[in-house]
Amino acid sequence: MNTLRPASAARFDPTRSTRFAMAHWAKSAPLALVLLVIVLLPLLPNFLLMQVSTALTFALAILGLNLLLGFAGQVCLAQGALFACGAYTTAILVAQGGWPALATLPAAAVVTAMAGVVIGLPALRLGGLQLAIVTFGVAVLTPQLILKFDRLTRGVTGITFDPPAPPAWLPVGPDLWLYALCVAATAVCTVLALRMARGDSGRALQALRDNPLVATSLGVDLVRARLAAFAVSSAFAGLGGGLFAILNGYVSPQSFLAARSIEILIGAIVGGIGSVSGAFLGALFVVFVPEWTAELSPALGGLIYGACLIAMMLVARDGLVGLARRIAPTVFSLARKGLPPRPAATATAPHDNNQETSP
Repeated sequence: MNTLRPASAARFDPTRSTRFAMAHWAKSAPLALVLLVIVLLPLLPNFLLMQVSTALTFALAILGLNLLLGFAGQVCLAQGALFACGAYTTAILVAQGGWPALATLPAAAVVTAMAGVVIGLPALRLGGLQLAIVTFGVAVLTPQLILKFDRLTRGVTGITFDPPAPPAWLPVGPDLWLYALCVAATAVCTVLALRMARGDSGRALQALRDNPLVATSLGVDLVRARLAAFAVSSAFAGLGGGLFAILNGYVSPQSFLAARSIEILIGAIVGGIGSVSGAFLGALFVVFVPEWTAELSPALGGLIYGACLIAMMLVARDGLVGLARRIAPTVFSLARKGLPPRPAATATAPHDNNQETSP
């Protein structure tokens, strides 16, 4: 005697299962890729590892600019000057104050945040190109101020100090230890940036960027929001500058010319304004691409680099992150077309679960 199959029995669909697995991996692939890169990077030669560490310090400054420009809509071309403020704070406290190098990093972030609030005061009355000119003036003045206060900054000579050695209980080399410090600091700032961008503060900043009058009607304190955005952005840049000083064990005015602010702005635009992940792509671009172009042709390195920037803006107007978002639907559509077609469901006659059929 044969009994009927229960009505609740599910039919296995391999095509649907494949699509579900693809969607799951599409969401987890970026995180898996980042973790894989972090694990494999220590296997690189020490020179490349130091370059990646330097890129992470620039990523912090670019991340701060992305928050300020992309979310708050405030133009700032003084990010290089704030980067220098954090670097000199660390160098002075280590070389002249006798502080442990790691203990200077919070101090560098706090001092630079206060400097950022001062720089952000003109933003209460100015905006757009006027604010850009004012902040770029700060970037131009910074090297001259460093030379002016030579008793503290040691002028053209610069400040030299020993980078922190790895702990005795950690069997790693100095380069890997400094890389681990940069990764840890970058991870903390990334988490803070994501929470800030996705929470109530992020919505307040976006309202401030889109329409200040609407933001005011929603209860947003414009003065407090703008100064807070400058403070957080500057703190990130100061922390990156402190790590930059620790990596090199040396700071001088030549490392923080006005062109440094332009490089940070280029990194933000190439990576994608208003994108947290774009800060890292932009940092890799401004650190590695100029060196690669110089290696291709020492005489025409600048020309090739400029051509790369033009090509990037023609191909990826919204930055590399925006380009990835545009082509992602096409890639997934092509991937779905490559899957086998889903078989049509066969119609079955209704059965009474209380009846039985005879053989």
